[in-house]
Amino acid sequence: MLTIEINHQHLQQTFSQIELAVGDLKPLMQTIATELASQTEENFEHEGRPQWPELSDVTTENRAKHGHWPGQILQVSAAGLAASITTHATDSTAMVGSNKPYAAMMQFGGEQADFPQLWGDIPARPYLPMDSEGHLQPQAADAILSLTLDYFQSTVSE
Repeated sequence: MLTIEINHQHLQQTFSQIELAVGDLKPLMQTIATELASQTEENFEHEGRPQWPELSDVTTENRAKHGHWPGQILQVSAAGLAASITTHATDSTAMVGSNKPYAAMMQFGGEQADFPQLWGDIPARPYLPMDSEGHLQPQAADAILSLTLDYFQSTVSE
């Protein structure tokens, strides 16, 4: 399984403050993991945020030949990448990902020179709510910060 660590200074500081104030962060981490999955679903629905590159002519011809074109990018089959998204949370982590062997290739892209089985270069189509540098998409960062602050406020006011 591919693990990517997101370094978002403001979120990490907020998590540290919450941890000092409330101790058990597992409920928050579960909420964040669910939000990461929701942001991932939004990326599939909108075919990227920002928009993914178009499919190559070879890919669209191949998909048309098999009855999968027109159709959404990265969503050819009901058991494909979009359906494989799972979450996991502990008391200090929130994760979203896929166990599909090609998941990392779709997120980060790849070149035929490195992967001879490909029929061409694969551009990155980041479906997870982060870029190749581990930065959260603005929509995901805003949502997670809001959830974290709400959690902090509800815990402190109890």
